[in-house]
Amino acid sequence: MRWFTHIAIASLFIKLLEISLLVDLTSRYEFWMVLSLYAVMADFDSLLGIKHRTYTHTLYAALIASLPLIFDLRLFITALSAYLSHLFTDMLTVSGVMLLYPFRETTYHFLPAAWRIKTGSNAELMLLTAVVILTASFSMAASTTELDKIFYYRQSNDIYADISFYENGVLKSFNRKKIVWDDGNGKIGIVVNGRMKIGKERIKSIRIVEMHEVVRKEKEKRIILKRLKVTDEIVTAYNNGYGWIDFLGTGKDLFYELYDGTNGKEKIKIRVVECWTKRRS
Repeated sequence: MRWFTHIAIASLFIKLLEISLLVDLTSRYEFWMVLSLYAVMADFDSLLGIKHRTYTHTLYAALIASLPLIFDLRLFITALSAYLSHLFTDMLTVSGVMLLYPFRETTYHFLPAAWRIKTGSNAELMLLTAVVILTASFSMAASTTELDKIFYYRQSNDIYADISFYENGVLKSFNRKKIVWDDGNGKIGIVVNGRMKIGKERIKSIRIVEMHEVVRKEKEKRIILKRLKVTDEIVTAYNNGYGWIDFLGTGKDLFYELYDGTNGKEKIKIRVVECWTKRRS
């Protein structure tokens, strides 16, 4: 197969892994560089003076080549998956692959003889077209997958994401915003200019760019009303002397909810969600 077919199929492999395992493997540019490199690395045998489709087209070569990236598990998985996708792709061809060379010189194929693909043929072009369409289709569904990951991980992680959603018919886009709230049903809360915005089912796209494991705990505080404007935590309830009232928003949101122009020095009880980075043992 040609190099661009290998990269296309590796991209499809990675996208399927992301969806099935609810993991993010390609959020940073270096992941795409690793994917592209390892998708074609097996064909470097010709540059190294090694007989084509022998040592570099084996299962152990895929593992050995990926091991230098073991320090970053996501990079390692990306590299190994891309390398293995190359072997899978070559198993679709007429020549096949000797996966266990030189210990066993059996040639492995994935397709029956009549269906095997010749490099550079119309069949390869048809395969490439189908792979591109499938990858694009899965990518269009990525927002749903990212939401699933957010709902799954947010209770134990601080999550930062690039997000776009429609607000009053206008598309709003934000980069690397912390997800401060979610209801598990498509609603996402982010803070913009000190106030919380909620993206509802009209979310156009969302992509996780960073996650940090944290511990969350709700805490009760007593605070002067005007200090709410600079309170960083998310407020879940308040008590101004008439019992606890549920509330969801930033301190600034609550300030504008309660301030009447004269009560800025009054004290109020609030419940806030605090979090701190979880220590690794």
